[in-house]
Amino acid sequence: MDSPFITRIVVQPYTTPRSYSEHEAATASHLNMRTLHSLEALGLVQGEGSGKNRRYSEEDVLHLRRIRRLQHELGVNLEGVEVVLYLLRRLAMLQQELEQTRSQVTEIQSSAWQLSSDWQEQA
Repeated sequence: MDSPFITRIVVQPYTTPRSYSEHEAATASHLNMRTLHSLEALGLVQGEGSGKNRRYSEEDVLHLRRIRRLQHELGVNLEGVEVVLYLLRRLAMLQQELEQTRSQVTEIQSSAWQLSSDWQEQA
C-alpha cells in the first residue's frame, strides 16, 4: 500500500550551551563593551546575572552579531534595528504557526484517507 506521507528525520549533535562573560560576548560579536552596554540598556539584548558577573548565551551572541551586521554592514540605525528584529521574531512565529497548521492538515488528510479506504473496503 503506497503511503502519501514522507517522514523527515533530522539528526543534530548535542552540544552543551556555552555561556559568555561580557568581555567574551563583546569580543565574539565584534562589538566593544560600551556598545554592548548601550544595546542592553535599550533592551535589544539581555544577559543573565548582574554587574560584572553577567553571562550571555550563544543565542545572545548570535543576536549581537545580527545587530552589528544590520548596523555596520547594512547601515541600519538603532530604531531600524529594533524594527527589523521585531519583524524577524514575528516571521519566526508565523513560520511556526504555518508548520503547526501544515501538521494539522496532514493529520486531517490522513484521517480522511483512512476513512475513505475503510468506506471503500465496506462497499
